[in-house]
Amino acid sequence: MTAARQVHPDLAIMRETAAIVLDPTALAASRDEIAALIEDLTGHLHELVPAVEELTGSRPSTADQVCALAGLAEARRKLGQQPEEGREAAHARRLARVLVALSAHWETLSRPPVSP
Repeated sequence: MTAARQVHPDLAIMRETAAIVLDPTALAASRDEIAALIEDLTGHLHELVPAVEELTGSRPSTADQVCALAGLAEARRKLGQQPEEGREAAHARRLARVLVALSAHWETLSRPPVSP
């Protein structure tokens, strides 16, 4: 992996969107607002998943990489789900939580290795 290829997602924007959804008052959002947030979260995840995959590599060799793989599997599973009628806010919260987790994995994996 070269530094030129590495994607630098805008984690601040992603986390801001997740925070909006995870705020308890978000439950009062309209269906249209929730649909827009789900669309935003889905877009963020579609950007973040390949970025974390690139950092994880094809042969994970550290505990951080293995944990990131588990997070990637969970993100893909949640992206593959459709919200149940009337449960759109719960679906948005699930997407938001996996987005927060993946952003943490990206930060962990993108740090320079610590010298012993």
